[in-house]
Amino acid sequence: MVRMKLHCFLDSLGIGVMNMNNVDKITGFLDSITFSDGSAGNSKRSNIDKGGFFYHTTQKAWGGMALFNSDIARYRNHLMCELCIRYEVTVLYSVVMPTHTHDVLYSKSWRNISDMYRVLNSSLVRYVSRRYPQRKGLRLFCERPQYTVVREILHLFFLGKYVEDNVSSRESEGKSVPYSCFWMFENGHFQPPYNKDIYETLFGIPYKELYEFYKTHSKKEVWLEAQRRFGSWTPEMNSKVFGFSVP
Repeated sequence: MVRMKLHCFLDSLGIGVMNMNNVDKITGFLDSITFSDGSAGNSKRSNIDKGGFFYHTTQKAWGGMALFNSDIARYRNHLMCELCIRYEVTVLYSVVMPTHTHDVLYSKSWRNISDMYRVLNSSLVRYVSRRYPQRKGLRLFCERPQYTVVREILHLFFLGKYVEDNVSSRESEGKSVPYSCFWMFENGHFQPPYNKDIYETLFGIPYKELYEFYKTHSKKEVWLEAQRRFGSWTPEMNSKVFGFSVP
């Protein structure tokens, strides 16, 4: 019954299962993404997998404190957008919860993402110290951002639901979310470094329908649909899109 409901939902959009013919289209699209400013700078490296193109990153506030209010979240989003353009990073999803953040990012180099966060977090510390003197000198973050490399299209498709679920779960409790990128999905006004075409290119689903799908289906249903649509992807197909060598 679950599979039938999912099929009907996506069939109504005229969307079929992706195959190898789509991989060249996806890689061509990703290669065509350009930015007005070049990347620059260096960063200290942590012991993470630096070989991919897509990353799910989280940044936790120190000691689980509710660091991010709407003011700090807006500042973070505005600055992150500027820095992502500078360092050639595309944002797929970004939400700021009171105690942590979630970003799903694409770049041709992990260093670009690392350098972006280095500048972002140091700027956030200065902003909070200036804007909220009572927090000056206090530790704000738990170490550096945590990076989870994305190796498969299945994982990337599900991540959208995972991030959206952070927002919808909190809102269902009557609580506000300091910042959510999903307002762009609702009104169609995508701002750089977001790219409204990347979702349909990757998943075969226009951004509005994708967001509606995430909102109206459970994690289990989204995972089942990910398996249906992308379960036939070979290691070679994933390697071509996500930047890994096949053993």
